[in-house]
Amino acid sequence: MSARRIPVGVAVRILRIALPLCRTWRFRHPDDPARPCRPIPARAVHACWHEHLLPLAWLFADQDLATLASRDRDGEIVSRILGRLGYEVARGSSTRGGEAGFRHLVRSYKEGQGVILTGDGPRGPRRSFKDGGARLATHARGAVTAVGVAASAGWRLSTWDRFLIPAPGATVFVSLGSVRPRRAGPIVTADIEAALAREVARCEQAAREARWARPPAIVRRRPARGVRWSASPQPRRRPVSGAPGLRRAAERLVRSQWRRTRPSPPLRVVAGAYGLLHDARHGLYDRGLFRTHAAGLPVISVGGVTVGGSGKTPVAALLARLLAAEGHRPAILARGFADELELLALEAPAAHVWGHPDRVRSAGRAAAEGATVAILDDGFQHRRLRRDLNLLLVDRDALRRTNGARLPAGPFRERWTWAAARADAIISTGREPWTREVADFDRRLRARLRRRGIGTPIASAVFEAGPPRPSNAGAHAWVGPPAPRLALTGVMKPNLFFAQAGARCGSVREGIPLGDHRAPAPGDRERLAAAAGRGGVLTTRKDLARVGPFLGPDLPIWVLPETLTWKGTGWEEVRGLILHAAAWGRRAGDPGGGA
Repeated sequence: MSARRIPVGVAVRILRIALPLCRTWRFRHPDDPARPCRPIPARAVHACWHEHLLPLAWLFADQDLATLASRDRDGEIVSRILGRLGYEVARGSSTRGGEAGFRHLVRSYKEGQGVILTGDGPRGPRRSFKDGGARLATHARGAVTAVGVAASAGWRLSTWDRFLIPAPGATVFVSLGSVRPRRAGPIVTADIEAALAREVARCEQAAREARWARPPAIVRRRPARGVRWSASPQPRRRPVSGAPGLRRAAERLVRSQWRRTRPSPPLRVVAGAYGLLHDARHGLYDRGLFRTHAAGLPVISVGGVTVGGSGKTPVAALLARLLAAEGHRPAILARGFADELELLALEAPAAHVWGHPDRVRSAGRAAAEGATVAILDDGFQHRRLRRDLNLLLVDRDALRRTNGARLPAGPFRERWTWAAARADAIISTGREPWTREVADFDRRLRARLRRRGIGTPIASAVFEAGPPRPSNAGAHAWVGPPAPRLALTGVMKPNLFFAQAGARCGSVREGIPLGDHRAPAPGDRERLAAAAGRGGVLTTRKDLARVGPFLGPDLPIWVLPETLTWKGTGWEEVRGLILHAAAWGRRAGDPGGGA
């Protein structure tokens, strides 16, 4: 509805006629899609993206909010519509009248109104927050809220912001999360962007799940009469209705082939095509036909060759803590999954976490915010961004227990020996106990790499589970030792977590796997609470961001922490390479940027 083509008055009338369609939208919270959600915004600065303006304008109507609209003809249309919805509209933008609009918003806030601000408006770049939000945060004394939005159905316009128009009758997910600084001091633009990425990711995940067919309910299986619950350290497993039946069945079918020496012919055909495309892409990068981008600061990549479970995110957090202790200002560049962002923020409090699929853009923003080194989480195959150190994680469990084939015939993204040749350092990881058998396999793995002429440093580590720790009010109020009955996780290899849970907590009787990066279905809340009993739930730190809000504060939730323990030799040499790669950022005038 461009004002350059349609007169302002006509455009306003058309939009007023279309506004009643907004009444058909169903607003929901991503953690509880079964209940209507109409949040009442507090007196704070509410940050959002320009593409979500339409559903938010309707949702927050008549709630005494002030906002900003540009001074061009498009802004005139927006201001008239927002005025009709009960907003106080300040006029101005970053290109014209910005200071006057900013003073208007500050005055409105001091008079008791909340402020809602589209950080990337009115002309972008998309999802790049301008400094006005951080300036307003100083006047709001840190009261800043990030607003995430996603729709189960709708359209995206071909505009710079890919403006969202939810379809009539669509479910619109909205979440409000507080913005907190990653380090001591005032809120900065990077803090707001990270919070927005987290909230939008939560809503988009809920929107994807809403598109799926209604899953079957959990069937509570009780032991037969006269049969006691098994006291085995590894609890029983059963699937949860967190994904549609067809999708879950397809995943089980594909994963069942990963242990076979010869997977089914259709999977081998698809894996061969995937491998050809993957190898061709790497060849184009190796020959310089695909461009790599320098970030302006040292980049250390942490990645693997399997689809998950090798510990990339915990190792990225470990590197951030190591570099922060050496005086660096690290930034972690992640893909944007909400659970991973929460885990990284918890495990690496001294680092700025950037969640966005475009790692090149995230690296540029991190450099502009003053970071001295960037850690690329799950970035071994992400070659658009030039890195100074390639750290490869090799999953011993996958090498020992799968066929070593490529997706979808196996769990490998590429041939791990070829990937090892590209790596500057290698870490073999696993979650199985460090027995003599595992130690022998690790020695054979090192010998195999040496025979292939790969002389890069190799370190070995194992993820060991510690004692359960309380994570919510219900667990902190628990009297006595932890006694969770239910183990709940969405990690890639839930069987290993269930084994660790059973070894640490004899009270655990059942294990329920979730989908990776997925929360349980809303209808499963009562059934999961019944399965957990009074003792509650045992989960991982990564799953806590999804499981905690879903189950609530009253049911005890315990976290099984993991620590990375180094075995044998090699870590000191790898550690020296990491510190050396990050060191050039401290040398003044060094342009940096290894190939």
